[in-house]
Amino acid sequence: MNMNWIRILIRFAMSFIVLYLLGYMVPGFSGLTMPFLILIGVIIAFVSALVEMTTHPDSSRSRALIVFLISFAVIYLFTLAVAGRPPVVSTILAALLVAVIDLIYPERRGAGERKNVEGNGH
Repeated sequence: MNMNWIRILIRFAMSFIVLYLLGYMVPGFSGLTMPFLILIGVIIAFVSALVEMTTHPDSSRSRALIVFLISFAVIYLFTLAVAGRPPVVSTILAALLVAVIDLIYPERRGAGERKNVEGNGH
């Protein structure tokens, strides 16, 4: 069970940046302070990594779907707890941005995995 720490760091940073910027534009996100944004980013990054480790998604689209669903759930629940009434459309937008950025970032394979993939082809 190997965690991709670079992907976790990128998910954390992207969720933090997206929510930070949306905090200036969307009234429902303005109640999220820095500690809440950091906590949301950490939860999104680690929960999505744990779900990926248990489900082993076979494509980048299925991995992005996992990130989208987890991001939406975490952001929605935190804004519900902090602001009382979360903006659903903005929550979907924030989760979608985090998932799209995760989809764009290619997964890097180790040298051993590349040899196995290349060795199977004729």
